[in-house]
Amino acid sequence: MLVRKLDTIMLTANDLPTMELDTPMSGRSAGVRKEPPTVDGFYQTWDGTQPEKHIMYIRYWLFRTVADTQNAADEWRSFIAAAAIQINGQRVSAYQPEPNAEDVIGDATWRIANDASIWFMKNNVLVLITANQLPLTRSVARKIETKINAALSQP
Repeated sequence: MLVRKLDTIMLTANDLPTMELDTPMSGRSAGVRKEPPTVDGFYQTWDGTQPEKHIMYIRYWLFRTVADTQNAADEWRSFIAAAAIQINGQRVSAYQPEPNAEDVIGDATWRIANDASIWFMKNNVLVLITANQLPLTRSVARKIETKINAALSQP
């Protein structure tokens, strides 16, 4: 099974009752790159009532296949993160695989060390979340993962 529409997995006011969707800053977006091709893309920004509860943005991408999603996750990580790090003498994306197994969200999770951004894929969906604090980012990512699981179980 694949997720067919982003609308079924995007967060709503019911999912984040202490926050407000910043509508002018939310909307359809094209893919980061043309390859692999996206079926749909969307971004949201949410304002919290408390400074520590602010989500700078959530970007969702929908792909035709799981393989396309994995390819995009691998290829776009270097592009999406402005920062790069050195590993074994090579510059690589600052988004590295989540080191803690219990913190993996979806099929695979990457994050920047000492940062509150998470990049994760679940089936044919790729999501980037940037918030003020890592616990908030993880909580929001888990909510999206739950919505993806529900969409995947629909006939």
